[in-house]
Amino acid sequence: MTRVLILFCLLLATAGCVSGTRTSFGPEDRLSAAPMGVQAADNRPYRFYLDDPGQVAVFEARLRAGMPIGPDGHRDIVALSGGGANGAFAAGLMTGWTASGTRPDMEVVTGVSTGALAASFVFLGPDWDDELTEAYTGGAASDLLQPQGLGALFGSGVYRGEPLRALVDHYIDDRVLQAVAAEATRGRMLLVATTDLDSQRGVVWDMGAIARRGGPEALTLFRLVLVASASVPGAFPPVLIPSEGGGHRFEEMHVDGGVATPFLALPETFWSFEDEAGDLRGGRIHVIVNGRTGAGFKITRDSMGTVLARSLDIMLRTSLVSTLAGNRAFAERNGLEFHYAALPDDSAADPLDFSLEAMRGVYDVGRAGAVDGSIWR
Repeated sequence: MTRVLILFCLLLATAGCVSGTRTSFGPEDRLSAAPMGVQAADNRPYRFYLDDPGQVAVFEARLRAGMPIGPDGHRDIVALSGGGANGAFAAGLMTGWTASGTRPDMEVVTGVSTGALAASFVFLGPDWDDELTEAYTGGAASDLLQPQGLGALFGSGVYRGEPLRALVDHYIDDRVLQAVAAEATRGRMLLVATTDLDSQRGVVWDMGAIARRGGPEALTLFRLVLVASASVPGAFPPVLIPSEGGGHRFEEMHVDGGVATPFLALPETFWSFEDEAGDLRGGRIHVIVNGRTGAGFKITRDSMGTVLARSLDIMLRTSLVSTLAGNRAFAERNGLEFHYAALPDDSAADPLDFSLEAMRGVYDVGRAGAVDGSIWR
C-alpha cells in the first residue's frame, strides 16, 4: 500500500496541473446531502461522521436501544481492518472460527477497506463462508492491480478502478442485498467506513439501512460504498457518489476508510469517558487486524521513496496500535471483553501481493489460528 502512495506522490510533480472538473458545492450542501438522492426506508440517516459527537451519540443511542442479544447471551461486535490482499487472513479466520464451533452470533459487524467486502459476508453468518472463501482465494483478485500506464499522469490512481468495481459487482448482488436487509430488520448492524476527501472526515455508513431501502439505487449505493472503502488513495481512483443537498446535485468524493481509522469498533469520542458503554456492558469486542501489529527490522535504503514508504509504514502501524489500545482501555473500564487477532509479526505477507498462492497462504494462517484458538490475543 505504501509503495503505491509513494509513487502517487512522485507523480504529483508532473500531474499537479491536471485535474478532473467537479460540480461546485459548499459545506452546508454536503451536511444535508442525500446520497443517490434517496433517504433510508425508515427515514433514518444512512451515515454519520466519526468525529461528530452529536451524530455519534444519536447513532449509539439507536444501537443500544435496538441491538439484540445473541442466542449465546452476548452482544458481539466484530471489527475488520484494512490490509489489501491480507484481507484473506480475516476470511480464513472466520471460516476457522466456524469450524471451531465457538463463532458467536455477531450483532454488529464493521469493515474498513478490504475488511468492508469481507464484512458483508461475515455479517450474513457461517452459511456464507463459501462465498467469503471464494472472494479471497478463488483467484478473482489476482488481476486487481492493473496499471494505468501513462494514464496515471492524467488521473488520480496508479491502477485502474474498473477491476475493483467489477470484483465488488460480482460478489455483491441482489441476493446479498436482500439477505443483509433481512438481518438488519432483526436489529443487527453492518457498518462500513470511508473517508470523505472534501470534508476531510471519516464517514460510517449503515449498510443495513441502505439494504432495507431496496431497489437499484440501494444496490448501486451499497456497491459504491464498498468500492470507496477499498480505494486506497494513489492506488485506485477515488469514488464519486452522486448526491443531492441544498437544492444542488453534485458528487461526493470518497476513498479508503483506513485513511481516517484503521478499524471501526467503539467511537474514539467515547474513549476518555467512564460508563459510556451503558446497555453494551457484558458485550464482547473482537478486532481482526489484516496485518501485523509489531515493529519489524529492515535495512532502509537511503532514497526518497524508500524513506517515505518506511515512514508511512510506521505512521500507519502507530495509528493501528493506538486505536487498539484506546478500544481495549475503554472495554476494560466499562465491563466489555476485548480480543484481537493479527498476522504473526514474523509474517512476510504483502498487502499488495494478490497472487492466488499468497492469498491462500494468508488465508490458511487465519484459519489454522482460529481453529485452535491460538490466533486471539
